[in-house]
Amino acid sequence: MDVWGYARVSTDEQADDEGALIKQMRRLRSAGATKLYYDVESRTSDKRKGLLRLIEDIHSLIPGKVSKLLFIRIDRLTSSSMTFYRLMDALKKKGIEPTAIDEPFDISSIGGELTIDVRLAASKYEVKMLGMRVKKERDTRKTNQKAHWNAPLGYQVENDKYKRDDRPCVCIIEGQVELTRDRLMRLVFDTFFAVGSVSQTVRKLHDILGIQANAIPKSRNDKVNILAEENEVIFANINKSRGSSLNLRYPHTSLKWSVSGLRSILVNPIYAGGTPYNTVVHSNGHRKPFDEWEVVWGTHEDEAIITREEHERIKTMIRGNRNNRWASEQKYTNPFANLVKCDRCGAAYSRQCKKLVKKKNFIRHHYQCSFYRTGACSNKQMISSDNLEKQVIEHLVKEAEKLAGLAEQETQVMQESPEVKTLRASLNTLEALPSNRAIEKAKEEIIIQIADARSATSNNSQLYLIAKERIIQAFSNPKFWQGLQVEDKKALLQGCIKKIVVDGNRVTKVELLHLPS
Repeated sequence: MDVWGYARVSTDEQADDEGALIKQMRRLRSAGATKLYYDVESRTSDKRKGLLRLIEDIHSLIPGKVSKLLFIRIDRLTSSSMTFYRLMDALKKKGIEPTAIDEPFDISSIGGELTIDVRLAASKYEVKMLGMRVKKERDTRKTNQKAHWNAPLGYQVENDKYKRDDRPCVCIIEGQVELTRDRLMRLVFDTFFAVGSVSQTVRKLHDILGIQANAIPKSRNDKVNILAEENEVIFANINKSRGSSLNLRYPHTSLKWSVSGLRSILVNPIYAGGTPYNTVVHSNGHRKPFDEWEVVWGTHEDEAIITREEHERIKTMIRGNRNNRWASEQKYTNPFANLVKCDRCGAAYSRQCKKLVKKKNFIRHHYQCSFYRTGACSNKQMISSDNLEKQVIEHLVKEAEKLAGLAEQETQVMQESPEVKTLRASLNTLEALPSNRAIEKAKEEIIIQIADARSATSNNSQLYLIAKERIIQAFSNPKFWQGLQVEDKKALLQGCIKKIVVDGNRVTKVELLHLPS
């Protein structure tokens, strides 16, 4: 019988010691594990390639093929009780013994289960305490007007204060001009003042510095975090798709800018002698608009690269660029947010402009490849929001018809929770009543609640059925879709679609979540 192993290190551990994961995996291999699953993720995250694939492979195993699952400690698996017992339940069904090398446990007894719950609770407490310590340290640095731990390009941190970085950075062949890092950033600001827009500044800088701006199509990383018995435990065999978590900065990266990246640099008050705080919405990790940042001014005025007046002028120019003839103060929900990708370069499509269509009384938005504005992609043509929606729904209707056929052949009977059974009873009651707008709306909401409730407690095979149910209900009947509010459309699209691929004004592919593409 085979022995499997699972290893995990946090992103911080891997950043401090590239060999941390290798050391853990070699211990598992020495203890008898042949097939190794691994992740570089926080213990609070359950969105891990290795762990999810491990659970999936256990479900598909023939009982008696694997005898043990080895791991170093319980906290290397997860700090979530639900995920832990989901894994333990899968192991029990296949007769696999879970074994922690450094802290043996017994899940078969009440006392053993209690011990595990205490350990998981302690792990959660440790994570929360670590977060509190980091927050307290940030508050202390703010009170004492200290610099952040990391400095933007053009600065370095010395004695908790921002200092100009005068190390050589780049040499411009034309004119044989050598620029230090702080002088390069002064060039960035001067270029923005000269051209007046962020996207044109990106193009100009790439021309000045001789940077090839053409976008390279993004290759999808489908490599699973597994080492087979014949694979040696060495760094070269590790899937490095999680490398972005190591927060690489120049000089480890090039001087190639994106529009959003350069905009963040231009409005950064550090360059004008101030230090920003509270720049992120902690509930979702997204950056706040720069007008909502807290800024302590005068923390390093003697090291400023631009003046305070220039900083305010930059923000005024960027606000003005946003408030052109088609923009307004009204905010519109984007049902396709983060879903539309360019077929040529893989970059995101973003909304560029909008127009009121008076005859039909709706706002038409236009989407375009975000890399086109910087000259990095040739995908110039825009696609309107109504054309995009029409083509996407056509794709999904075809998928719904295919899935409806599969549903008739589905033989698996799913055990539903009491919550789902109650919702289904409510749905059956509503379907027996005479139809009106309020009842139809209530039925739509219950259908979505059923899918969400099932997704919270289901395994991967059940997720397939959840996505299928959503698509059949939402897209097989065009009237259902047309009657939805834009917020409901967004919820359904985000819950069913992984990626919409567009070339010019034509949708070439719609890739669904939990379904084969």
